[in-house]
Amino acid sequence: MHCRAYFLLERDFQELKENDFKGITAFPVSEDLMEWGANIEGLQNTFWHGLFFELTINFTSQYNFVPPVVKFITIPFHPNVDQNTGRVCIDFLDDPEKWNTNYTLSSILLALQVMLSNPVLENPVNLEAARMLIKDESLYKQIVLRLFSQPIQLRENSLEFPKDPHKLTRYAAAVAGLARESRRLSKANYPTERNQLCPTPIEIFADTQTEMDSVMKTGRTKERWKSVALPDGGNESESWEEEVEDLVTWTNTLNTNILED
Repeated sequence: MHCRAYFLLERDFQELKENDFKGITAFPVSEDLMEWGANIEGLQNTFWHGLFFELTINFTSQYNFVPPVVKFITIPFHPNVDQNTGRVCIDFLDDPEKWNTNYTLSSILLALQVMLSNPVLENPVNLEAARMLIKDESLYKQIVLRLFSQPIQLRENSLEFPKDPHKLTRYAAAVAGLARESRRLSKANYPTERNQLCPTPIEIFADTQTEMDSVMKTGRTKERWKSVALPDGGNESESWEEEVEDLVTWTNTLNTNILED
C-alpha cells in the first residue's frame, strides 16, 4: 500500500510535467517514487546558461513534512555545493524548521536553478569558490566554465575518480593556471550587476505580500556580499592562489594505482 509521500510525489510530478519549466527535467528512478534523477540548466542571461547539471533527489516516507536530500552528480564549482559530496547546502533543505510543506518538487528545482547564479556567501560550504567569487568575479566565471569541461562526478555515494589518473591533477592545475592569469590582468574593476541572493521557493510562489516582504528582507546586494566575513578567518585578501598551488603539489604525490582502483 502506497504511503502519503507517494501520492504527493505523483502530484508533484504531474505539476512539473504540466508547467514544463525551461531547463528543468526530473524523473523517478524507483517504483516507490522515493528516488529521483533530475537535470537543471543555468538561467538565461547568466554565464551558467548552457551548462547542464545532473542531480539526485532522495525523499523519505515523511515527505512533505521533511525536505529531501539533494545532491549534484555533476558537481559545480559553487559556494553552496559541497565539492566532495555534491550535496546542496541551502537553508530550506538543511534546516527542517525552514522547510515548508507548501514546497514541491518544482519549487525545489526552480530554487536550485536560481541558486547557481545567485549564491549565498554567508557560511559557504565551498570556501574556495566563495573566496574566488568575492575577489574576482570575472575570474570565477572563467574557472567555472573551464572546470565544467572536466568535472569530478559523484556516483553511488562515492567520488568517481577518472580512469586517467592525472585528470585530478589537471583539474587542480586549471585553477592554479587561471590564478596565474589573474595576476596578469589589468587592475581595472569590472562592474557587474547581481540579482538578489538565492531565494527560497516561497519567494517564487509567494501567495501573500507579507510572505514576499519577509523574503525580500533577506536580500543582499553585491556590496553587502563583497564584505562577507568568511569562516576560519577567511577574507578576500587571503591568497587562494597559494592554496591551489598546494593542491596541485599534493595531487602530484597521489598513488595513481589507488586512484585507478
